[in-house]
Amino acid sequence: MKQWLTLVSLCLLVATLFVGSAAGAGSLTVTFKDKNGASLAYAYVYLRNAVNEPPMEKYFTPPDLILGPSGGNGTITATGIPEGEYYVRITRRNPLGSAIRPIGPPEEGDYTWFQATPITISTNQTTNLGTKVAWNFGSALTSISGTVKNWSGTPLSGRYVKATIVPCVQADYSSQNPDEWRDSNRCGPEKHMAMERTDANGNFTLFLRAPGTFYVYESTCLGDQHQQYSGNPCIGYGTGPVTVNAGEQKTVNIVGN
Repeated sequence: MKQWLTLVSLCLLVATLFVGSAAGAGSLTVTFKDKNGASLAYAYVYLRNAVNEPPMEKYFTPPDLILGPSGGNGTITATGIPEGEYYVRITRRNPLGSAIRPIGPPEEGDYTWFQATPITISTNQTTNLGTKVAWNFGSALTSISGTVKNWSGTPLSGRYVKATIVPCVQADYSSQNPDEWRDSNRCGPEKHMAMERTDANGNFTLFLRAPGTFYVYESTCLGDQHQQYSGNPCIGYGTGPVTVNAGEQKTVNIVGN
């Protein structure tokens, strides 16, 4: 599986080398450093077109473009990027010498940076992101962790846990007007900010793209139209509001059914 992912990633990387002559293209430049100000060479920028849903933190949806690597001064300058809006992430393996794969999703301890707000690439213009300071992926990211248990204290494994920016609603497709349908996977103006399933002990950790105030919900399934019509809608329990500051690891425990 890792070899397959590596092959796909390398194909994406090679593809970026040939977009320089594309019509309607712009440029991107950014400098990547660690918290002590040291430049990070061999870092890569990962771009995902914002016309798609934002990537979920746990799984880091594959990018559309991989740009890099950065030079000795930590700077990446890429040209020929099709105009549009992109979600952006920068990652460098740490320690670099022990990395089998130079590119791919971040792993524990890697230097990384990403943001919730898409960046804009405009034709014949350079988008300068300035200098970005890396986190060590895993321990220093903004997150919500906790355990889902039932009323008697038994851990509940395999439950879907998600963080939303508004109180979540149960799915409802009873109206004849599709504009009035309510999808339990979309609470408020955007899809859940993060989602993960609990492990065998009922534990979960949600990595967040940005700090903020969230409502955390657990459910036995992912609600969809089929489940609603079959009489088995997703019904879950949650808590909130929970405010999480940048770099904070908040603990939230949920009592389910």
